[in-house]
Amino acid sequence: MQQSNAKSLPTSAVWSSLKRFTKSKNNSSAAVKTMMVSVLILLVNMLTGVLTARYLGPSGRGEQTAMVNWSQFLAFSMSFGIPSALIYNAKKNPDEAGVLYRVALLIGLGFGIIAMTVGIFVLPYWLDSFSSEVVLFAQVSMILCPLIVVSQINNAAFQFRGDYKTFNWQRYLVPLLTLAVIGILILTGSMNPYTTALAYLIPSVPLFIWMTLLLLRTYKVKMRNTYRNFKRLFTYGLGSYGNDLLGQFSTYIDQIIIAGLLRPADLGLYAVAVSLSRMVNFFSNSITVVLFPKASELSKDEAISLTFKAFRISTTCTLLGALFLMLAAPFVIPLLYGKDFNTALTVFRLLLLEVTISGGTLILAQTFMALGKPKFVSILQGVGLILVIPLLFLLVPKFGLFGAGVAMLSSAMLRFLFIILNIRYNLKVKLPRLLISREDIQWMKTTMNSYIRKKPADPAVK
Repeated sequence: MQQSNAKSLPTSAVWSSLKRFTKSKNNSSAAVKTMMVSVLILLVNMLTGVLTARYLGPSGRGEQTAMVNWSQFLAFSMSFGIPSALIYNAKKNPDEAGVLYRVALLIGLGFGIIAMTVGIFVLPYWLDSFSSEVVLFAQVSMILCPLIVVSQINNAAFQFRGDYKTFNWQRYLVPLLTLAVIGILILTGSMNPYTTALAYLIPSVPLFIWMTLLLLRTYKVKMRNTYRNFKRLFTYGLGSYGNDLLGQFSTYIDQIIIAGLLRPADLGLYAVAVSLSRMVNFFSNSITVVLFPKASELSKDEAISLTFKAFRISTTCTLLGALFLMLAAPFVIPLLYGKDFNTALTVFRLLLLEVTISGGTLILAQTFMALGKPKFVSILQGVGLILVIPLLFLLVPKFGLFGAGVAMLSSAMLRFLFIILNIRYNLKVKLPRLLISREDIQWMKTTMNSYIRKKPADPAVK
């Protein structure tokens, strides 16, 4: 009996430690949990993409991409940096968080309506290579733009509140509902580009509305000092807008331009390559979600040290994942998507490198965001945007998908170089090392072990 109890004790201790870790609200714990949720989202999105590509083929996948991407692209592009401004100002002025959220909500609704209007008028001209039915569907989907902008503001609210449980839960629920709808469409024989596009767009609507009502009930405050808070949000938002806009352009601009330059089938091939290459993006995205709010509370030296530590760890993990996928691609792509998608192999490998570099750049950019200097990031990353658009127009017509991959990779390398130079000369600090070291690995182990060893009564766990 004593031997049995001795064996069961470690199991009980490990289980108790894991429970405490999942309940912890510390930033490192939040980053790990956000990364775990990102892996689940990745798997769900991958399965959804495989089913969509299998049943629609390259042309149908391209039409579905054209119908879905525009509402998301314009909504994110018209946010004017308000979500980042909300996080920064709410962290600096926690007593006014409720008023800041409500003001941000009103600003977001206004920008969302502008995005909707722009999309309705622009789409018929840009999607002239698609059928009139596809164009009309894309125009109708523009009515979701205000709600998508509001959802970004809600995400920012959950971040500055440290409520990563709700933040991660709603992130996971949207793609899960989409997968469920896709499964129903397959079982009922209703799979086509239009119904598939609805499966991507509709499930998020009730969830976004519910989250907005939840936060409004949480922040039942009077709108005081409205102009001052509007000025705070708008001033910081405009400064960070270039960085936010570039992030969205790097996500969508290549597909948007390809939709206007190549056939729907080429867009379908490229969409699959992009979707699969984003598998390694969850490292940087998960860390960034937690890093910005945390770094905003630190001094300059502490923020830089933490950011570079996160950069080294995330980039190493991303690069290892990218190298594995490069080797596995010739077997994975035809197995999952079918032989028709083999043409996407080369551009897929280029996009993997682009994702690795862009993810690292995104993490390093949080240094400037946390120090209240978003304009530096916007200006310097804007140079990368100025480069990628003409490169896409120059290389895509001549070299097709390969040209698109080269353009995206070139832009990512330039943005990374500019961020590094800006940290060195504008912040006037000695550049920390870029390659991971034994100390970084030890820091990760120590951080994780500190949670496992903490007792439930430890105030730090609360």
